[in-house]
Amino acid sequence: MIILIAVTGLILTGFIYLLCVPVHFEIEYNIEKTSLESGVIRLYPFTYRIRPGKQSEQKKQKTKKRMKIWIRHIQLMRDESGTLRQVVRNAVRFIHRIVISSECHLNAYLTGGFNEPHITGCFYGGVCAIQPMFDKSLEIFYTPDFTKDSLYGKVTGCLVVRLYGVIREILIFVWRVPVLRLLKIYFKLRKGGSDGE
Repeated sequence: MIILIAVTGLILTGFIYLLCVPVHFEIEYNIEKTSLESGVIRLYPFTYRIRPGKQSEQKKQKTKKRMKIWIRHIQLMRDESGTLRQVVRNAVRFIHRIVISSECHLNAYLTGGFNEPHITGCFYGGVCAIQPMFDKSLEIFYTPDFTKDSLYGKVTGCLVVRLYGVIREILIFVWRVPVLRLLKIYFKLRKGGSDGE
């Protein structure tokens, strides 16, 4: 009996630990190479590193096939535009609530410019103007180069969330979206995809 109580207590403690301890997500994106440089997920005391790899030929073929399927189903998407608008609106609200209710830092280190020097100047002025609107959550470090015609640099981001908050927001999201309507759309898409193949 004591062993059962101890095991139950350990399971509950581990469950509460997973729900309440902050999870850190960190990414680093290279703008010039348009690729993910590194990614880290931290849940004290564990750390998991995401090592980006090159896309294989099979993955590229699968991506092309998915694009064809999406193009084939654009007509159905137009017919269900009201439902899809509602889903997109709630998805944006979900992401906004996750980011606002947690610690989020995004740093952009940019250099370069645009085809026309005056556009580079306008962009630099715009960056300087919007910077005070964001506290420490978004910092943009931009060095204009009037001789370049593209942007270079890195974007680093860190998001700290607690799993109970994410679960709560997922439940709210599922409650708000028209699940039955989405299931009907899904089955229509599946039926159309199987007919096309």
